[in-house]
Amino acid sequence: MHSPLTRKPCVHQSLKGNRFSEDFYAPLAFDAMGCRFEIIVDVNRSPFDQGDCIAVCEDLRELVFDWHSRLSVFEPGSIISQINRSNSETNLVLDDDMYSLISMCEDLRIETGGMFNIAAGSLMQAHGFQNESLNDLAGLDLNKAFELDPKQQSIQKIDNRIALDFGAIAKGFVLDEIKSELIENGITNAFVHGGTSSATGIGLGQHNKHWRVDIGNNYFVELNDLSIGVSENISNTISKNGIEYGHVMNPQTLASVDNNVSRVVCIHRSATIADAYSTACCVSPSLKEKLNNDSCSLIVFENDEEPTIFDPLGVVRTYSEDCYE
Repeated sequence: MHSPLTRKPCVHQSLKGNRFSEDFYAPLAFDAMGCRFEIIVDVNRSPFDQGDCIAVCEDLRELVFDWHSRLSVFEPGSIISQINRSNSETNLVLDDDMYSLISMCEDLRIETGGMFNIAAGSLMQAHGFQNESLNDLAGLDLNKAFELDPKQQSIQKIDNRIALDFGAIAKGFVLDEIKSELIENGITNAFVHGGTSSATGIGLGQHNKHWRVDIGNNYFVELNDLSIGVSENISNTISKNGIEYGHVMNPQTLASVDNNVSRVVCIHRSATIADAYSTACCVSPSLKEKLNNDSCSLIVFENDEEPTIFDPLGVVRTYSEDCYE
């Protein structure tokens, strides 16, 4: 039994045409965070019948909508929009969840040498990816973008030009939240994906086979309590003076990434970390050796060449190695 994904790069957007029995799975699909989310629960190995499984998933849909409303830069009332509108004199108090998320992002910024940085939203605005243009970036230091006060659980921007963006990590973070809720409800075999860049496999699929995700070039990965994050340089581009620029920004150069990497795939137990690491390696491919360890596998695609694979988890396969259908 293949996972509910077809042989295309990254994660497929639709479950239609994939082989799984409707009495075995309870699927729920909905649109949020600019993509298609799908939650698939193994009914036979859950404490609920199909109807109750779907009810659990519907509650999770509300969780996703809630985080969408908090993190969307396109929602004027979102928390992130309030932060971005604030000036360097304003100290904004955050709720527990939001403060924890930003603190985690700061830890990941440090771990990746600044290559993953939610303050890169400043560059998305500057280069016109959010219908704005901040031309003056002189002196902007994204490694000193804001200060966090753990006592007040507050954030204060250091520079008025700073704008945060969680696009590189939001879906992975939400998938981790979904996974925690499913397990807390006793559902230990499920598959969840958010669009074409983030997925998590909980337990095993039908016939006790690993959940499987196609990553292109005849490769797929097997997920058993693991998550996958994908970052692509060319998934969103803008044209300037006849040149196409990708949306992945380099926080050090303050410009679009300029290297030969077309796509980075990261497999990690945490979908949040998988998203952050894939973005960081897309910005700086040399990070693959630092971030690769016994809890993380990385696949780096450069143009049309065979990918560079670091797979201590032992989850990367080719279809020529496929041992079951």
